Amino acid sequence: MDVQTFAPPHQLQQAGRGDRVARTREAIIASALALALAGEVAPIVRDIAKMAGVSARTVFQHFSDTAELYVAVLGRVLAAVVGEAPDAGAAWPVEERIALIIDQCSDRCERLLPMWTFVETLQRRSSDAADMVVAMYSANRMQLSRWFDGELTALPPETRERTLNALALAHAPESWVMLRHRLGLTADQARDELRFLTRAVFADGAARR
Repeated sequence: MDVQTFAPPHQLQQAGRGDRVARTREAIIASALALALAGEVAPIVRDIAKMAGVSARTVFQHFSDTAELYVAVLGRVLAAVVGEAPDAGAAWPVEERIALIIDQCSDRCERLLPMWTFVETLQRRSSDAADMVVAMYSANRMQLSRWFDGELTALPPETRERTLNALALAHAPESWVMLRHRLGLTADQARDELRFLTRAVFADGAARR
């Protein structure tokens, strides 16, 4: 007869408790995120707890204060915004790479758009949040560097850095906010402007060779 080994009862209880803790924490983060996406610059604990189906006391059992909770929400958002671009390879024409990276950038920034005020406010109030936003910009810059490695490598070192900086600026979330909110463009119009800007950056870099 086969002998099966089972975990001791106290280990099973600890595992079950750990799952409940994780689910509750996830529900709190998801609720705060939903409120931020709805335009709440600083979602209040009462509303977060109600949406999550827990008490306000439970919220503070998982997070020391609202700042810690907001940073957890920001981490969730930025993880979705950064991501990895598909590996196109050098064989892809530059126009196809431009089109694909702009589609990816615009989709991510459009999701972030409703809560951009939340992001801006939080990074001014929290050094942890500010560091996370800086890391996002750095990751986006590195992604652009890999994506357009052939075009950038062909440029002189000084022009290469300036071209990469211009690309990073054009594809930053603030640029999307400017196009969509400040200039009142539709998403399609904003994408067209990003294509124009990206092509112009490469054209200027090529002219400086």
